[in-house]
Amino acid sequence: MYKKILVAFDGSTTSSHALHHAVKLAKKVGSEKLTILHVNKDLPLQEPILNVNLDQLLDEENQEILTPAIQFLSKSGMNYEVHTFGGNPAHIITSYASEHNYEVITMGNKGKGIIKEALLGSVSHEVAQSAHCPVLIVKQAFLQ
Repeated sequence: MYKKILVAFDGSTTSSHALHHAVKLAKKVGSEKLTILHVNKDLPLQEPILNVNLDQLLDEENQEILTPAIQFLSKSGMNYEVHTFGGNPAHIITSYASEHNYEVITMGNKGKGIIKEALLGSVSHEVAQSAHCPVLIVKQAFLQ
């Protein structure tokens, strides 16, 4: 059960708690591998930015976001890997999970509320609706 666990991670408090839950679950069920997947949402730029290396800025931001998670996983003793992609987060998460045969996706939910979610959408909601496998969502309300 759950030999491979995928954790959608964006550096938020809820994604950190989702990571902690995923490690507990992985240890409890004897998972072989835990994978952190970080997705940078594509930013539409109307004009090129001069004298700015966007790839370098994204790499630095990704490192800043992922370093605490990597440190936590290193201390946990779990077998893990980390991947970063750019694009539509929900689509990347579900596609990656399906293509690599993950058995559960763990992610946080910021708890925007029904109005904001209806207007803005929710990555966790979209993943839960379209994933091929179970999705464990750690909600903001749980943390308080």
